Amino acid sequence: MLTRLLEAGTAAAAVVLFSVAVADASDFPSFDDPHLAEGQRVWEGTCMACHAYGIAGAPDPRDPELWAPRLAQGKSVLYEHALNGFFGPDDTMMPERGGNLELSDEEVKAAVDYMAAVAAQAIEAGK
Repeated sequence: MLTRLLEAGTAAAAVVLFSVAVADASDFPSFDDPHLAEGQRVWEGTCMACHAYGIAGAPDPRDPELWAPRLAQGKSVLYEHALNGFFGPDDTMMPERGGNLELSDEEVKAAVDYMAAVAAQAIEAGK
């Protein structure tokens, strides 16, 4: 999808990204754990724009079908993809540090842990 957007021109890509980057954070759960609260803060500031809408194939953490296989890979794989970037099947793309190179390793991992917690909650709710 991203490849097709870029081929259409950066102006078209910017319009699409701008039109969907207004997610409502209240649609996502909060957790009492301070580490997950930090992860949610990072996620809302960097990750949510893609992961709440499936931009470039970014999986919504509320979708158990998309996240169950990812969680099964283990957190080390999720951390690796989030920290260093990842190109997956069907034109999916995870940019390094969610495209925010100012994020520390700890912040990126906290955001991954937040998404994994949201996903685990969605999977449990679906049982």
